[in-house]
Amino acid sequence: MIININICSIFSYEWFSWCESTESRFCYLLRNELIFILHETYDQDVTFHLKKLINSSDSLLDVGSGLCQQLHLFECAQIIALEIHRPYLEHRQNRLPHIIPICENALNMGQLFLDQSISTVLFNDSLEHFDKEEATKLLEMAERIARKRVVVFTPRGFFHQQNYDFFQLGGEQFQAHRSGWEVEDFINRGYTVTLFKGFHDNRNLSFIKSYGKDHPPIDAILAWKTLG
Repeated sequence: MIININICSIFSYEWFSWCESTESRFCYLLRNELIFILHETYDQDVTFHLKKLINSSDSLLDVGSGLCQQLHLFECAQIIALEIHRPYLEHRQNRLPHIIPICENALNMGQLFLDQSISTVLFNDSLEHFDKEEATKLLEMAERIARKRVVVFTPRGFFHQQNYDFFQLGGEQFQAHRSGWEVEDFINRGYTVTLFKGFHDNRNLSFIKSYGKDHPPIDAILAWKTLG
């Protein structure tokens, strides 16, 4: 479902107008210049949207893959699961032969992978675990490594998650959130954005531990940049 949004909640421009494109995307125009295209949805099935972006790829690099819980859903000939915490990979839920686990710090991926060597690079709930400077470097590396697309899914704003390992595998130091992201952070890098309204709520144990069960839901951002 695509719906209109209040652009003033994201940017403070005083003069603006809206138009709807042939793809039912809402385009923001400032003095007749296209600034960005933004989707907004209340859909909770982010996996469906990720598959649409990823399934045409022949190879996928999943940065911060954790237990590789969803990697079997992507129709890629080769999937590289990059994860710093070895116990997550040792207890990974998918051991299919085309899913290759690599235990390494993501900040070193520029040394591991050549430019344009992977079709798509994915950060699925992982970018926020780095501070803003480190995460920006990761995006820069990913945009060099990827031939086709970089995809990011992350909370909107700073999600106050502390050192809590949902998997109980000793990865507490890697679970804390260290950066928060807004729509304009990705728009300014040339990404297209879908805003998932109220995605994080009290169905998420980490949400309850951070905010309590009565806290209002928090939005999430799906952003992607098509390369080449």
